[in-house]
Amino acid sequence: MARKPSPNRIIKGDCLRVMKKWPDNSIDMILTDPPWFISKQVKIHRSLNPQKYKYVGKDISLDFGKWDHFDSEEAYWDYIMARFSEMVRVLKPKGHLITFFDQRRISHLIDYLQEHNMLLRQHLYWLKSNPVPRARKVDFMVALEQAVWFTKGTKSGATFNYQLGQQANYIRHSIVGHTTKADGERIHPTQKPIGVMQVWIKYLTNKDELVVDPFCGSAATCIAAWQCGRNFAGIESKHQYAEAARKRVRQFIRKRGRWPAGEPNKGLLLRRPGRTGKARGALNKTSGELLC
Repeated sequence: MARKPSPNRIIKGDCLRVMKKWPDNSIDMILTDPPWFISKQVKIHRSLNPQKYKYVGKDISLDFGKWDHFDSEEAYWDYIMARFSEMVRVLKPKGHLITFFDQRRISHLIDYLQEHNMLLRQHLYWLKSNPVPRARKVDFMVALEQAVWFTKGTKSGATFNYQLGQQANYIRHSIVGHTTKADGERIHPTQKPIGVMQVWIKYLTNKDELVVDPFCGSAATCIAAWQCGRNFAGIESKHQYAEAARKRVRQFIRKRGRWPAGEPNKGLLLRRPGRTGKARGALNKTSGELLC
């Protein structure tokens, strides 16, 4: 029997398998950043050639990890379409989906989602206030990351909290862990700023609604949802990132002590319901859930 996800937890597992257990039309918003299939087995050793690279900093790896490697373009799109199909199914009518995506492939994703009852609303942008200098000095610094915003079915009656004021379709924010520690330590190679996620969550959801990130990585979406007074569920397939996300969520909640609305820390799973003696951070091998 399909069951709506329990709020405020990190789930370790493949989001395709996890979401298949959830009922139709059960999620208020999905905000995510899937693999882009852009990794290259290249490393730029700036420290070994300071004469060539004027900007002295850390070496640059263009390989984000095995999770961003696929056998072919066809295999990549099979992976993406299967998971976005499940996202559409579990999203409520008039619910919102925002996803970052590779700008070279984003038109194909838009076509696919529009064919599956998703209304394209706008392109959204994260404007990086501290873009990384180009090591090879042959092109411009990359200061934009693009996301697309969809609403399921129709925008008529869909949540948009216009009372918060006018908001541009871009948000200016620093890269996490590059020249500032505003978001704490960098724990994931494609980590997104909490502040960017917060803006979109505030405008597109209401208090206590459920925000899901099927590729939660550093848990930026989960923390942003919590800070906005929303519930969250994050799914992460890699154990090292799932564990790091769990720790990061706990640290943020411990630091603040209470929910933004002044309520107790409701719902953050400390122990699995119906079980005792389960250590915090333990992985349940049956469900794949990491207890926060």
